[in-house]
Amino acid sequence: MDRPEICISGAGAISAVGDGCAALTSAMSGGRDGIREIRRFDVDGFSTRLAALYPRWDEGGPVSAIWLAVAAAREAWADARLGSAAHAPERIAVVLGTCFGEKFEGFSELTEAVAGAVGARGPCITVSTACSSSTSAVGIARDLVEGGDADVALAGGADVLTREVFAGFQALGALSTGKCAPFGEPPGTTLGEGAGFVVIEPASGARARGLSPLALVLGYGVSGDAFHEAAPDPSGSGLARAIRAALDDAELRPEELDHVSAHGTGTESNDRAESRALRTALGPRADAIPVSAAKSFLGHAQGAAGVLELICSLLCMRGGAVPPTLRCGVRRPGMVADPVAAERPRPHPVERMLKVSAAFGGANAALVVGRRPTPRPSAARREVYVAGVGAVSPAGAGLDALLGASSAASPPTAQAGTGIDALLGVSSAASPPAAQTGTGIDALLGARNKQVRLTGAAGAFDLALAVRAAPPRDLDPSSRLLAAAAGLALADAGISVRGAARDRSGLFTGISRVPWYSLEETRRSIDRRGIAGVAVGPFCGIVLNAPAGRCARLFSLRGPLLALSAGRGSGLLSILWAAEHLSRRRDADLLLAAGVDELPERGARPGQAEGAGVAALTAGPPERGGVHLERWAIAGPGAVARAAAQALDGRPADGALVDGDPDLDLPALALEPAGPAPFGTWDVRQLLDAESAASAIAFALAAMAIRRGLARRLLVVAAGNSLSCAAVLAARG
Repeated sequence: MDRPEICISGAGAISAVGDGCAALTSAMSGGRDGIREIRRFDVDGFSTRLAALYPRWDEGGPVSAIWLAVAAAREAWADARLGSAAHAPERIAVVLGTCFGEKFEGFSELTEAVAGAVGARGPCITVSTACSSSTSAVGIARDLVEGGDADVALAGGADVLTREVFAGFQALGALSTGKCAPFGEPPGTTLGEGAGFVVIEPASGARARGLSPLALVLGYGVSGDAFHEAAPDPSGSGLARAIRAALDDAELRPEELDHVSAHGTGTESNDRAESRALRTALGPRADAIPVSAAKSFLGHAQGAAGVLELICSLLCMRGGAVPPTLRCGVRRPGMVADPVAAERPRPHPVERMLKVSAAFGGANAALVVGRRPTPRPSAARREVYVAGVGAVSPAGAGLDALLGASSAASPPTAQAGTGIDALLGVSSAASPPAAQTGTGIDALLGARNKQVRLTGAAGAFDLALAVRAAPPRDLDPSSRLLAAAAGLALADAGISVRGAARDRSGLFTGISRVPWYSLEETRRSIDRRGIAGVAVGPFCGIVLNAPAGRCARLFSLRGPLLALSAGRGSGLLSILWAAEHLSRRRDADLLLAAGVDELPERGARPGQAEGAGVAALTAGPPERGGVHLERWAIAGPGAVARAAAQALDGRPADGALVDGDPDLDLPALALEPAGPAPFGTWDVRQLLDAESAASAIAFALAAMAIRRGLARRLLVVAAGNSLSCAAVLAARG
């Protein structure tokens, strides 16, 4: 049986060329770009005065990513002819990609605003993989609809250009002195801003309303470079892996593609790496296929770039053409063979096209869309297991430290044994804490420790014990926390990622806030040296996926790479989505799934804690046994009971570990104490209050309890999210 046809039924865009998709069509038809002199902020001392800014804000005044996002989302919703009663609110999802949210904050608020604009109360997810964010958002939305988690989804992205971002790209040497000329002269990019959204739904629904879909979403792929935080792998191999994953998902061969919408920033390093990636992934077809770069019209719209460029190609595809690439009359050596160097769209029939995006941290994404379906047989889902878990908290490194075990007081000197025992220097897996009496959560935590609430910064740990390669000294706290917990999880699983396994091992991270240290250091450097003297290292760390990219480099994880946010509970969301990815797809065998929180230097809530929790998930039983993930479910804000009931699906469980809703009604969910040690319902915030890490650590505690024979089956629920509720059912393998 073939998988259902999922289509793009509507589109909306706000960009440097004006309001709406009509403005995009007019600009491309007239060869008119949106790049002009900056008037919004002072650019004295910079190498260029050009950017692609939304024209209505040219003269300064308040700018808002929320305003851009809502305007584009409303146009897409109207374009798809979706009225307020077309779908139940809880069946409408939103997936939004962004680099910087609302001025480095407001990531959840941005997605909430879009959801509110269309009345969506289904799963809402923020994707922040820097400049590939909105391309990934479209792929994730396709999966939500195809998997039955939503009937319709809005997917896209939004970002505004701030003076700090402009200064950061200047410090990186990435800006062009003139208007950007992808694949041409002079090299360099021109920054921009904007928002774009598409409506994702089953093609049958769109056709029932009399719509002819813009395109079908045929395939999607993501990957990591594990190379550098601000430069692509020069071989292009990372982006090539994402392209191959998208083609495999679409069941397509390279010769069946008719067009490529390139990332095409205009910088020498990106254009060369992308050209090599296309030749690696597409073979001989790469030199025959037209490759367009819409940044020559729109500038680099940051997190919105991918979806805006996709929309440009869809609009041209509808008219039997491909977009031109402006200012590419003199092509640089080694670039793509046919960059559509022209000032007007080129007549060219397109049945199937590829959209590619790349980003800081080495986060790559690729989409395949087309006018006709391809046979995509429904493959049997793979089983997913927890091979290992790790955590870092105010108690220190390791789950035993968190639980108050004797290992917290024992320095890792005599490292006998393997895996987690060797790393911690204790026989932690075999020796439960001495104070553990009773059953259930009491046995796991100890009667006294259950009453202890850990607050503040993470306890001291030696990162060199967790990372095989020498870790850089300048890692920010979020990256250190994530790397330490990831090392503990891999050691617990007895896994060392080597050789070809690196391409099939990835990292999904749940994170709700910009890494505070990097943001503060960026601001301090501006205060000390002026806006043109922003520090490059910290600037590269102020995107949500920066810790994931750095951690992936430390462990050579070159497979799927994502950073997701849903506010509180983002850690469990990353675990759920990693399980979904491993179960449905064949491009990875191991995914680390994590939640990480870094305390701000100021403004921390009383009782707030920092830390990280990581689960090593494998497709197929791990060699040393493991915990089986039986089911998982995602629902909209406040729908905790629905998510929990769907994850249980009538199965009995010993109890639930929750983050955010201690009043979860177990009897209403048919949760009966069925195992050897009834847990009841326990809120992990009694032990640790951290937005993203707490739910991931709750999952790690559940896995540990099952492994130690304290329970047969446990439900883990992230219930307090402002965007989505997630539930995962774990059982003895």
